[in-house]
Amino acid sequence: MRTMWKRIIRITVTVILFLLFLTGTAFALTERTLTASCPSVSSETVTARWKKGEMTLFLPGCWDLTKITLKLDGSDTILLGDEQTAVSAGQETDLSGLTGRKLRVLDAGGESRGILTILQGSDIPALFLRVDGEKLKQVNHSKENEISEGHAAYVEADGTVSYDGPLEQMKGRGNNSFRYSKKPYQIKLGEKVSLSGMSKGKTWVLLANWVDVSLLRNQIVLDMSREIGLKHAAGCVQADVWINGIYNGLYLITEKIQIGGSRIDIINLEKATEKVNSEPFSPGQIITEKSASFPLLRSYPAVKDPEDITGGYILTIEKKHRMKDYVLAGFRTKEELSIRIKEPTYPSRAQTEYVFGRMTEVQNALMAKDGIEPATGKSYDEYLDITSFAQRFLIEDWTKNYDFIGGSQFLYKDSDLADPRIYAGPSWDYDLCFGNMGDRGYSPNGKYLTSYRKKNNLYWLLYTHETFGERVTEIWEKTFRPAVAVLLGEQEAPQGGSLCSLDEYRERISDSVRMNYTRWGISRDATGSGSGGDFGTAFAYLKKWITERTAWMDREYTSAEQTGE
Repeated sequence: MRTMWKRIIRITVTVILFLLFLTGTAFALTERTLTASCPSVSSETVTARWKKGEMTLFLPGCWDLTKITLKLDGSDTILLGDEQTAVSAGQETDLSGLTGRKLRVLDAGGESRGILTILQGSDIPALFLRVDGEKLKQVNHSKENEISEGHAAYVEADGTVSYDGPLEQMKGRGNNSFRYSKKPYQIKLGEKVSLSGMSKGKTWVLLANWVDVSLLRNQIVLDMSREIGLKHAAGCVQADVWINGIYNGLYLITEKIQIGGSRIDIINLEKATEKVNSEPFSPGQIITEKSASFPLLRSYPAVKDPEDITGGYILTIEKKHRMKDYVLAGFRTKEELSIRIKEPTYPSRAQTEYVFGRMTEVQNALMAKDGIEPATGKSYDEYLDITSFAQRFLIEDWTKNYDFIGGSQFLYKDSDLADPRIYAGPSWDYDLCFGNMGDRGYSPNGKYLTSYRKKNNLYWLLYTHETFGERVTEIWEKTFRPAVAVLLGEQEAPQGGSLCSLDEYRERISDSVRMNYTRWGISRDATGSGSGGDFGTAFAYLKKWITERTAWMDREYTSAEQTGE
């Protein structure tokens, strides 16, 4: 009896495995490659994505839906939908009435080839990247890997091709943001070009905005920074991105923060340093020093110095743990201010000590009640450009930016021969703001920057000085608050301005948002209470939060003369 049951079980398992094999084989036969192009706009081709037995074809908003060519492998002609619209391979077809629906796909003989949904993005640019598939997997696995060759094409919203040429570099970027499925990237084109009116450059950053379900926080703040006149504020534009023909989502393409005539226009100390060193340039090993004089100093002692080492520099205020856990060039002052030197990439020992000394003097001046550095007799406003710091103060306080104390807090300094002051900016990295981070404030109300009273908080130290507070109030009333009025729809956007209303921001990307979340699903990693959910919910939360925060800022930073008190 037992032997018979064993035979029955064995036969049953065999039959099941055979049926699964047949099902898998049938599915594999159904899963054919469907491609689309729009020759009247560009030569790029996109490929439908298969998921759970269905195809989704993601089309750029800049393509003309009445002139799309489709091709299904193995079929010269296909029939779409209940209407059985005939589509011949290579011939232009009008798909304008077929988007957004589930369409049956039949071959010319009437055999089913699957279910297809056609989606088209918003009226925004499209970026097409073509790279080696195996190398792309490596790049997505680790930021240490990069791709050194490929092809890139950038098509504007109106169908104009701004770039069609070599891709010299592609690599992952970001800290926490690189952990998620939709990867952020940095790319380098074969020549300097202007994309969507931004300043010319070869290197561009693709922000994935994974933890921001509204997909708008970074764009709003970068646009606001330009609107209020922050020097060298980074340009940005929303664009749909395809990699090897596969839709990869809606990205914010931005200018890279770097020294250069079209980016941060200051002396390029990195190039000057390379000139006085042997070729090919070799920086040697990074060395860490800790002493009574230097709580932490990391530099490249093998690097030789040019005559002038006073600039230019790009710096970031870093979190203490990041400078501790990662071997990053820079230092920590005696008052716990951690600074990373981003440019030059390989700062010499003398360059690092120079910046250490200058930032120490800045802290000393800010900590003094009269704002004067005791040893040099210089006022804090001789060390710092007060306007840029006041602008950044308002940006960080208005957004309640999680990273205000360290992480993506950029500073830059030119040579003393040109300008001895340190500038705040450009603004960067705002996915964890506007109530999207619980650790430092879901609520849109209450003090923020000035409530963190630590000597490594330059914003708080600055605000202890009356003249700085007066500058903050002046900028809020004259430039910042009028810009927010545009954002909230209280007044029309000025001609040529960077901002539009929040509702217009939403409408500009709504179709591409649908494509993005069809491709990736809604992120469950938003950290704010109410800032997640679907796009509509996340946007409503964002708009309400900004409205309430602005009302609080009005009470906090409007002068008595304006309020009539």
